[in-house]
Amino acid sequence: MSTIGELGAFLSREAAASGGDQPLKPAVTPLTVGQPARHRPTASSSRAEPHEVSVLTRDEARPLSVVEAMSRSGFYPGCPAVTVRETHTAWVFLAGDRAYKVKKPVQMQFLDFSTLEQRRLACQQELRVNRELAPGLGLRLRAIVALSDSYALVDAPASGAVEYAIEMRRFDEARTMSALSRRGELADEQLRAVARRLAAFHAAAQVLSRRDRVADIKRACDRNLRELLALADDATALRVAALERFAGAFPVAHRGEIVARADSGCIRDGHGDLRAEHVVLEAPIMIVDRLEFDPRLREIDVSDDLAFLAMDLERLGAHDSARLLVESYRAAGGDPGSDALLAFYGAQHALVRVKVTLLRAAQLDDPAAESAARRLAGELLGLAERLAWRARGPLVLAIGGPPASGKSTLAGALSHRSGWPVLSSDALRKRRRGLALTATAPDAAYTSDARAAIYRELAELARASLADGDGTIIDATFGDPGLRAAFLEGLGGEQPLWALQCRAPAPLRERWARERAPADACGSDAAPAVVARLGARSSGWDELPEEMILTLRSDSDSLLLIDQIADWLDARVPVGFPAAVRLDTDATGAPRD
Repeated sequence: MSTIGELGAFLSREAAASGGDQPLKPAVTPLTVGQPARHRPTASSSRAEPHEVSVLTRDEARPLSVVEAMSRSGFYPGCPAVTVRETHTAWVFLAGDRAYKVKKPVQMQFLDFSTLEQRRLACQQELRVNRELAPGLGLRLRAIVALSDSYALVDAPASGAVEYAIEMRRFDEARTMSALSRRGELADEQLRAVARRLAAFHAAAQVLSRRDRVADIKRACDRNLRELLALADDATALRVAALERFAGAFPVAHRGEIVARADSGCIRDGHGDLRAEHVVLEAPIMIVDRLEFDPRLREIDVSDDLAFLAMDLERLGAHDSARLLVESYRAAGGDPGSDALLAFYGAQHALVRVKVTLLRAAQLDDPAAESAARRLAGELLGLAERLAWRARGPLVLAIGGPPASGKSTLAGALSHRSGWPVLSSDALRKRRRGLALTATAPDAAYTSDARAAIYRELAELARASLADGDGTIIDATFGDPGLRAAFLEGLGGEQPLWALQCRAPAPLRERWARERAPADACGSDAAPAVVARLGARSSGWDELPEEMILTLRSDSDSLLLIDQIADWLDARVPVGFPAAVRLDTDATGAPRD
């Protein structure tokens, strides 16, 4: 059994995904409630922007704190054991068939629970906003009063209250969407039912209007990324900076869609924290932990709300479930927006989770749990990067260049970062002949007709990938006009094609060819002599407009090249709606005017 409450990214089970619950180091220490607050900055990072956190001091005259008292089974009549869950803003005490949530006396940039009255109001608001999506779960507000040697729960309002708690009915934690997905038991019909529930909720939710939705999005992204950069180490900061540039480019490129959705009433009073662990697949379906502390954080596009849950399913490795959720939401009458918009919002939610996880890692007292939390942050950052690349697509990236120019290395690194598949001419050639990648193909595989057939098939495979909404990376030399013509013929019609040309000095390419082992050649049969010969007669993409071609010094670091490619794409086309090429060619493969 489990409870609502903020059991998300800050829970120890989330921070230590591989090892169950771990002891947490409290972010604040309110040992005895009711004393004046003092303030201190958090010490998450030497680069962190200062913000205040209220800390209630210990009253030495009182032997027990509220938290200590509520952690004991004797506090709850007839309860043999109590489980305590801690988040960044609350403690949750699981006792029998009930759960009691006590807000921490904290003040952060996005909330203020520093006074008793503010915590009381926040508890009341949480009960109110969760009634629609989780009816019957939040039961009532309870007051906590001081006894001579402990504390007691009484009905609110009560004079002399020193703290407040939300009393809730517990639900079965094994029935959350997160738990079912982890066990491989999340059924398609359950996903469709959740989609219908969300579509109905969004349809009935209050329509809200924001003056400049694009500016709102940019401000929110900028704030989150600044806070994340303050927590990041140097390697992470470089990756975050690349995503910062993407986050700045996307709302500008997609202004038309974003504004049109706001004008058509897609900005609603949503949930605001739609994680898979907040969806309880009981009868009826409950969606818990709707944001209560700032209603402005719920003023979002319904696409934004849905993207959070789709992102969280992908985090759990349930890509097909995420796709079915979106398709079912649309079938139920919801408007999720374009795939690019969903991917953009999903990337931003993943970055929020990175920040939250790094904050929690700084609070953990167990080195193993802290290490697990930082690994989780790295996984979430990788997910944000893949979603950012999805928002740029679907498109075909043709990575070409002379043999041994580093194009296969770049293609592999870009595939790892973007999540897009690589279609390689060398690998396809070997596969079609039943050969291992390390085997040498016969001369018959390299006739003009045989090579053209491979390039045509590469394009057909890329076109099929585009139909599924995914981007594709093509790894081939593209150095011969006839082969490029065959590729364009196979791609067919108007398709989003961009060309990356790898360039490296001839002596370096020949040295790479001499030094690489067969396993490192990625299926290439080009010996040093072939590398020299083909390199001398290799030509570039004359068939494409200049703005659709990027030439790269492929002897540079692959990760830096990937950032260069991303920036180039974001600056030259509306992200998610790439330019396309349609070329007519004559029988020789030369472009025809």
